[in-house]
Amino acid sequence: MEVPMSEAVTIVVGSFVLVMAAVFVAAHYHREQMRRRQLREMDYRHYWRDWRSASH
Repeated sequence: MEVPMSEAVTIVVGSFVLVMAAVFVAAHYHREQMRRRQLREMDYRHYWRDWRSASH
């Protein structure tokens, strides 16, 4: 069974789009995890304690 050229191109392009979508989702998830880790490392509550002690 031979696949017409236009159908083969559609399959290749569709597969590429699915792979790129998966890559973008994975990259977004990774960036969000890094952002959350940075916020945890900063521990903003620590800075609030310093502000209170500095104002007295």
